[in-house]
Amino acid sequence: MLADLIFSINTVAPLFIMLFLGYTFKKMELISGGFVSSGNKIVFYVALPATLFRSVYAAELSHLLDMRFAVVAVGVSLVAFFAIWLVIALFVKDKVVVGTVTQGAFRGNFAFLGMPLLISLAGDVGAARAALVLAFVIPVYNVLSILVLAVCTNSGKKVGFLTILFTIVKNPLIIAIFLAFMVQILGISLPFVASQAVNYTANMAIPLALICLGAGMYFQGFDAKFKYAFIASLLKVIALPVLFVAVGYVLGYRGYDLATLLVLGGTPSAIAGYAMTVQMGGDSYIAATIVVISTFLSAFTLTFFVYLMRVLGVL
Repeated sequence: MLADLIFSINTVAPLFIMLFLGYTFKKMELISGGFVSSGNKIVFYVALPATLFRSVYAAELSHLLDMRFAVVAVGVSLVAFFAIWLVIALFVKDKVVVGTVTQGAFRGNFAFLGMPLLISLAGDVGAARAALVLAFVIPVYNVLSILVLAVCTNSGKKVGFLTILFTIVKNPLIIAIFLAFMVQILGISLPFVASQAVNYTANMAIPLALICLGAGMYFQGFDAKFKYAFIASLLKVIALPVLFVAVGYVLGYRGYDLATLLVLGGTPSAIAGYAMTVQMGGDSYIAATIVVISTFLSAFTLTFFVYLMRVLGVL
């Protein structure tokens, strides 16, 4: 059991140390807001796409084309989303709060934190599973976020189907996965120079992503609405991973597939979700506070869940 605990800490702790370093660097003014903004763009538009391209290019097609697993991941995400929306709407009358809490409680930071965690857990297999999740689940996250915020906020913004579709299609992560699929299916072998360039670019993705993620977090203090952010955070880092893993276990998944579902459900709320909430007229205080609290709590909850799964022999 001690070995399982050490494994769990060694898997999760380094990621959150990098987050803390990013936060500390920003507080010490070693990095600026401009650095964080530019760094996030490099990660999102260049480094993470390179990581995904490399992962898909090197992976077994059977891991990438597992449609049953993709359907399970999308299906449990949809159930979680509508269940959270229904429960919150039953107890909270303020529609803006309902939309903000629902969006913050279900949408995890999979690209920036979940993917590094899966790679840390499972290496190339984890990277392939991360690519599969990003290809199918993340577009669904974007659609659901837009849906709940459009319905529950007073921004008056109407988002059409074509706008949503275009947002998904132009996503650099989706583009990288698609290009890598094509290269692999067509049997194209990358020249050494191109392969090394992809490797160098991909290798900077995780540290830069985590530092920028940590530097981009901020806490606005305690407010009357703090309880909503706290409840949403508990849903995000405790209720959702339990739901995702339970469904996966019942359906027969074990090992790294079950770990993928754990990470998909248990990663903290996404900073991108905060930005979308502000843009669409949601409650910025609640959204920002959910990100901070869920990120802090997930350092402990993810470690515990990984440890528990190891002890139970399902990971």
